[in-house]
Amino acid sequence: MLIIPVSRQPNWRRPPLVTLLLILVNCLVFFGLQSGDERRQEKAYRYYAASTLPATELPRYVHDLERTGRGKEAAPLARALANGEWPVVLTAMESDRAFLRRLRSSQVIPAGDAEHGAWQRQRNEFERLRGATMLARFGFRPADPTLAGFFGHMFLHASFDHLLGNMAILFIVGYMVEEALGKRRYLAFYLLAGLGAGALDFAVNSGRTVPGIGASGAISGVMAMFVVLYGMRRIRFFYWVLFYFDFFRAPAIIMLPLWIGNELYQHFFSHGSPVNYIAHLGGFLSGAALIAAQRRFGRAPAAMPAPEAAIDPLPGQLAHVDALLRALRVDEARGALRRLAKAHPQDIPLLVRYYKIARTAPASAELHHAAALIFALPETAPGSSALIHETFQDYLQGARRPHRRRRTADPRTRPARPGTPATAGAPAARRRELPPRRRRSPPARNTGTAARRFSRERRGTRGAESERLTP
Repeated sequence: MLIIPVSRQPNWRRPPLVTLLLILVNCLVFFGLQSGDERRQEKAYRYYAASTLPATELPRYVHDLERTGRGKEAAPLARALANGEWPVVLTAMESDRAFLRRLRSSQVIPAGDAEHGAWQRQRNEFERLRGATMLARFGFRPADPTLAGFFGHMFLHASFDHLLGNMAILFIVGYMVEEALGKRRYLAFYLLAGLGAGALDFAVNSGRTVPGIGASGAISGVMAMFVVLYGMRRIRFFYWVLFYFDFFRAPAIIMLPLWIGNELYQHFFSHGSPVNYIAHLGGFLSGAALIAAQRRFGRAPAAMPAPEAAIDPLPGQLAHVDALLRALRVDEARGALRRLAKAHPQDIPLLVRYYKIARTAPASAELHHAAALIFALPETAPGSSALIHETFQDYLQGARRPHRRRRTADPRTRPARPGTPATAGAPAARRRELPPRRRRSPPARNTGTAARRFSRERRGTRGAESERLTP
């Protein structure tokens, strides 16, 4: 499982010089000084195989295990030695700190032994050849700690993959911490975190003779500094579990106990793993303690990191549109582009894309909407005039009105449906035309009362006239 913070892009006007310098030094050490280690180590073990050392000291080591009551360890090593697999026995012997101390002090092969002289000479030559490697000189052995190993192990790596992973995480996290702490303080805290990782490794694995190398302890300290500096601010994290990976947002500080718990779990349950989880744990604890001490006792407090830049969702939404088109879900893609064009009406590439997809349905309203968005572009936008002209010409040639269903005014004029009696509908030639409907005027108010009054007045007038005309 891998969980790392992912923040804003670095400000290249103020480049993270210390982070880039640390990456450069690690790369130079690996590709330069460590480039001949494999050849030197092969030369040392080839000399060991050609000498009488395997026949002199390895059987004595197996016998010493049996004599000290460690028969369960001695039995598989005796079988390996009988089968000629001496590197297995040599590796076990090199890991036995107590036996090596007695071997080098001539207690296993005493000075009075006839083989002592030749063994001592060959043993010294083998250790000289093996000690010429950078791993032997600067690797950190808790069983035999040196100052050179205490500092030097932070700049050595076992393989290119080891180097690439460490340097990628260092760059992703380191430039933000450098910006917050300042260059000098950041470099000092980086080295102190690496020393803290080595100190915890020495305290827990004090009997280990295999050298530990890698910048992961110091980088773990930088990751802890990052989350402690951000505190409860919600930031993005990238996680990778088996074959699944994604992003999520969470308060930064809650990742510190998760990282610590993961390292403890891996230490106790990942048996046989070459990863030094205790060194990672020491780096996390050291980095968090350094930032806490700086805030509590420092004269110049560490600056809060700048807020994370807003993420543009448009590329992801366009990728979703591409996925819909690949799945031949054109209608859904057209609708998604319509929503995007409405949200980004000045984005010319997006509008062009929307118009091209809308052209697949010339009778729909989508084409008219897409063309209207392009026609509404300001002429001052780069390339908008030519785009508007080209779109207008294409729109006149290919656009059609949206299809609308025609409705018949009267059911009697509709043609008969298939399978219905002939009386249900008539041929168009015999169809009776209906007279136009008369438009009824709205009724007048108090019409009846006015008419009766007018009639009475009219009758009264006619009676008066008849009386005047009668002789």
